Amino acid sequence: MRGNRGRSARCADRLARGVSAYLEKAAQRQIERDNLDELIADFDEVHGPADPEAVAAKRVRLTGGATNAGAAA
Repeated sequence: MRGNRGRSARCADRLARGVSAYLEKAAQRQIERDNLDELIADFDEVHGPADPEAVAAKRVRLTGGATNAGAAA
């Protein structure tokens, strides 16, 4: 029995480290999104919002006309 307790504790430690790493990556992605949102807001403040028709035209050029390419979920 004693060996099983040690093994269980080691498994729990590995799981905790895995979850911690996952949460760290998720937090990092959210920070990156927040930073990108700030950059976009700053750009819009200086240059005005992007022209939807120009965005659509660029999307067609970049995706070869595929629909819903790069659409936000």
